[in-house]
Amino acid sequence: MAEVSRREFLHRSGIGAGGLISLGGLSALLAACGDDDSTSSANAGGKDSSGGKVNPKPKIGLSSTPQPSYLPVIAGPVMAGGKYGLSIAKKDVTVLDSSTTLTQSTLSGQVDIAGQSTIAHLLLIDRGQPFKIFATYSLSDDFVIASRGNVTDIQQLKDPKVVVATDSPGGAGQAVFDAMLKASNAGFLVTDIPKKVIVESSGERASALASGDADATVIHVVQANAIQKEKGDVHVLAKLYGQVPDFMKEAYAARSDWLDKNLETAAAVTASVIQSSRDLIASYDAFEAGCKQMIDEPPPASDLKQVYEIIKENPVYPTDGGLTDARIQYMIDLGKEEGILKTDLTPDKVLDRRVMKRALELVGS
Repeated sequence: MAEVSRREFLHRSGIGAGGLISLGGLSALLAACGDDDSTSSANAGGKDSSGGKVNPKPKIGLSSTPQPSYLPVIAGPVMAGGKYGLSIAKKDVTVLDSSTTLTQSTLSGQVDIAGQSTIAHLLLIDRGQPFKIFATYSLSDDFVIASRGNVTDIQQLKDPKVVVATDSPGGAGQAVFDAMLKASNAGFLVTDIPKKVIVESSGERASALASGDADATVIHVVQANAIQKEKGDVHVLAKLYGQVPDFMKEAYAARSDWLDKNLETAAAVTASVIQSSRDLIASYDAFEAGCKQMIDEPPPASDLKQVYEIIKENPVYPTDGGLTDARIQYMIDLGKEEGILKTDLTPDKVLDRRVMKRALELVGS
């Protein structure tokens, strides 16, 4: 995988360091380019103008480094893609360092397919950006709400003395946090927590919990386990897996005009993700081998085994495609409740269903 920093991307695209526009600024730029909905045939069953040919090396960009819990995002195109006409190596997948950088990269043509949190895609579409979601590679994850010491109940997160570390608004971490709060019938969301600090990386949130800088946070269960081994006072207050059935954590999206011209390529990538999902959960040996091949520094075997059991027992990998209206509607409703989605989004407005239909034909549903 190619790791590209914000500064390097700006250099490549000719944008000055002060020129990276925010999500709001990007919305204004796109508004000047016109409304993309008039040219999109997302649900019209339109034909691929490429003549049905697969581009063997579509440019895929991700907003975060792949982890075992969403390994199909890279294992699909790299390990299973050859079956569907793809020829993608690990180094061909670019990891950018933020949603904004990934979005600009996709708009500029440096990236064809953008992989990031579903809520981030919805936020971009909500602000008028010309994207459609066409596949998911991560339905759920091994996230938990973890606390330490005397914080043993989810209601204590509203105590002004309890410091809670969370992701920024619109980030995957906050969406995960809010989904777990809702599933636990907490009666409040992250925005209602009086004493919180924004920490966007789960690794840094784990460090904050371990050091005592935070009393509670949302992290991966293997991170919580590591802190428990060291400190001995960690409590798991809620889990994403098994408790939030309609969640859809991460997804692929692309420009609507690119999808109209490259339907077969998008379907090949989607089919590879579905196939890889099935292959990886077939056995622990296959999962472990995939992690070692695709992840530069895979977790210890004990952690991998725990994550594998979670994936095998819960809908985490999209073995059947996973892109349902119910999941998208749940994420839209969650974003509205969080106050970050402002327009009247519907599954029809955000999905390109043609891709999944074709992918399931390729892989065999």
